[in-house]
Amino acid sequence: MGELQREYLNEWYATPRGDEFAGILKSVIRPQVQGVFGYHALQIGALPPRLSLLEDSLVNHKVVADKCGLVDVLCQPEALPFTAGSIDLIVLTHVLECSGDPHAVLRECERVLVPEGHLLIVGLDPWTLWGGWQLLKRHRFPLYDQRRVRDWLELLGFELNHSQLLTTIKSGWLDGFSHLPKVRQLANLLLANISGGYILFAQKRVTRLTPLAPAWRQRPRLIAGGIAEPAAREIKIVKPD
Repeated sequence: MGELQREYLNEWYATPRGDEFAGILKSVIRPQVQGVFGYHALQIGALPPRLSLLEDSLVNHKVVADKCGLVDVLCQPEALPFTAGSIDLIVLTHVLECSGDPHAVLRECERVLVPEGHLLIVGLDPWTLWGGWQLLKRHRFPLYDQRRVRDWLELLGFELNHSQLLTTIKSGWLDGFSHLPKVRQLANLLLANISGGYILFAQKRVTRLTPLAPAWRQRPRLIAGGIAEPAAREIKIVKPD
């Protein structure tokens, strides 16, 4: 299932509309990856083909991993060969659609991310016109909507920063409405709902518990005032017979 979906996405990205979508995707991700600092950045999924979404990242060490293709690391996204808490930034591109266990993929991302690490997910939304049409044509391939992915992330302790729909339609025809901001805003909204792509921006949160001192280590406190007083006892002398 995953290989057929991957092949279809590769073919679609080779079309003019797919190429336009890849350019929009890169422009939206650029400021996000540039705002993340650290030592290691990881892109899981070699999609779009021949396009690195980590190219604009300021992180020095960048790795592209996937289970096939010309990548830096060949591995299963459900079992990443990286140490826990070692990656500062992960960009997940169409991996959930191509995986038989998308929740396992997200669990692995949570495991290898450092505390406060960033996760960017690129996916296809079936609740848009374009995404719904792809679902009808390729009904055997699962498409996970943003709400479901959000639920998975929240269960894993991620904080969702924001999400964005990506249009698959060229917006050059909107240039004629530059003097009508309301019309342009409405047109952008319509384009977003026709689109099929989305990006979710999330961050790994770690709850820090405040340790409590054991009860036996606590110092006794002196209480003012006399609470305990010596009890008067009657002494009885017994004389021998």
